[in-house]
Amino acid sequence: MGKINDLKDQALASLRGKWGSFVGLTFIYMLLVGLASSLSSFGTIFEGSSFATLALFLSGSGFLLTILMLPMSMGFSVAHLHSSRQDLPADIGDLFYGYKNFGHVLVTLLVMVFAIIGGCILLIVPGIILAFAYAMVPYILRDHPELSAMETLQMSRAMMKGHKMDLFLLELSFIGWLFLALLTFGIGYLWLIPYMQMTITKFYEEIRLEFEESLE
Repeated sequence: MGKINDLKDQALASLRGKWGSFVGLTFIYMLLVGLASSLSSFGTIFEGSSFATLALFLSGSGFLLTILMLPMSMGFSVAHLHSSRQDLPADIGDLFYGYKNFGHVLVTLLVMVFAIIGGCILLIVPGIILAFAYAMVPYILRDHPELSAMETLQMSRAMMKGHKMDLFLLELSFIGWLFLALLTFGIGYLWLIPYMQMTITKFYEEIRLEFEESLE
C-alpha cells in the first residue's frame, strides 16, 4: 500500500484544473440525494395529522426514490474513476452510468446494503467491517459488469483483504477537513467530497493492481 499522503497527492493532481467540474458534479449529486431525503422528512411532518394519506405518500415516495437512486452512488464513483484514468474533467453524465445496467446494479447494491445492515443488527462492529469489505463494489461494477451480484461482493471482499484498516485510516485522515467544512455551513463539502472520493479512487486503483498481480 502506498502511503496515505501519496494517495492524497495523486488525488489532488487528478483534480488540478478540474475542481469546477467536480464541484458541479457534487452539487447535483447532493441535490438529488437531498430531494429523496426531503420527501421522507416532509412525510414525517404530517404523520398523526389529518393529512395521514399525504404523509404516507411522501414517505413512500421518498423511500422509493432513495432505492431508485442507488445506482447514482455508483455513478458518482465512476465519474471519479473515469476522470482519474482519462485525465478529463468530471462528466455529469457519468452520474447515470449505473442506469445503463439498472437491474444488475440495483440488485448488487441492495444485496450489499442489506448485508451491511444485517451486520449492524447483529453488532455494530461487524457491520462496519462489512462496509469496508464492500467499499470497492461500485468500482468493480464498472470494471467487471459480467460478474453476478454475489461475485461482485466476493471480489470486493477478496480485494479488501488486509486493506480494510488501510481504508479506515485513509478516511480517518480527513476528519480535520470534515470539521473545517462544517464551519463553512457545509459549502466546503462541495470541494471536500470530490477530494475524498478521488483519494479512495486512487486507493482502489492501487489495490486492484495488487489483486490482479496476485492472481497471475
